[in-house]
Amino acid sequence: MIDSLYNITRKGWLKALSFLLATAMFAAILLNSTTFASQFGGHIPYLAILVFYGMAILWIHGVGFEIRTSLFKLIFLPLVGYGIVIIALLYLLVSI
Repeated sequence: MIDSLYNITRKGWLKALSFLLATAMFAAILLNSTTFASQFGGHIPYLAILVFYGMAILWIHGVGFEIRTSLFKLIFLPLVGYGIVIIALLYLLVSI
């Protein structure tokens, strides 16, 4: 089950999308650090950790690192990273 979910995102253009989204999230955090800190780290600091987790998933996937064990495929599932980072980017860009 987890292998089939992970294999959905093994296409080259999705890996490029992962790399671009992770880069965009990094740039948004770097360029708008006060906005990021107030929006994600102010009331609930676990949201900032969740965003960093999603960005790490997309960096790992975008660079092309192959994960072999099912446990780590579950932990670093790119679909979860897409959901976290896209929502965080939209929230950051709307709040600017």
